[in-house]
Amino acid sequence: MHLKQSDLFLGMGHNFLKETMAISEKVYFNDREFIFQEGDPANYFYIIIKGQISLLLGDPGQVIYTTSGTGELFGCASLLGRDTYFISAQCMESSIFLRFDRQKMNKILFDDVDSGILFFKQLSGTIANRLIEMYQKNLKLMPTATLD
Repeated sequence: MHLKQSDLFLGMGHNFLKETMAISEKVYFNDREFIFQEGDPANYFYIIIKGQISLLLGDPGQVIYTTSGTGELFGCASLLGRDTYFISAQCMESSIFLRFDRQKMNKILFDDVDSGILFFKQLSGTIANRLIEMYQKNLKLMPTATLD
C-alpha cells in the first residue's frame, strides 16, 4: 500500500487508510509535463509513487524544491483551504502519483475527527520540514557578509 510509505499517514487507523485509498487515483505524467501550474484550481493533492518533481515559483519558474522521495506529498494547497495553487509542479522524469480529490478527502477528514487532527498535525510537520530545508538551501546560496 503506497499510503503507508508516506509519513503523512503514520499512525492512521485501518478504516481511515482504506477510505483514503478508495478515493485515490493512480496518475501518470511524462518528463517535463506540468502536473499543475500556479493559479490553477487547487482540486487535488498528490503523493509520489515513482518519479521526480520540481516545485516552481513565479513567472520565470524558479525551482524552489525538488524531490523524488516515494511517499512525498505535494499540491497541499488543496488541503489548506486555498482555491488555487500558489506554485507550479513539473515532472523532471516520467512519474507516477496517487492523486486525491480535495472534496472527497475533506469528507473523510471531517467524518473521522481523530484521524483528521492527526493528519493535519503530520501535514504541518511535513510543510515545516520542507520550509526548513528550503531555508537551509537559501542560506547556502546567500553571499556571506564580511566586516571591514
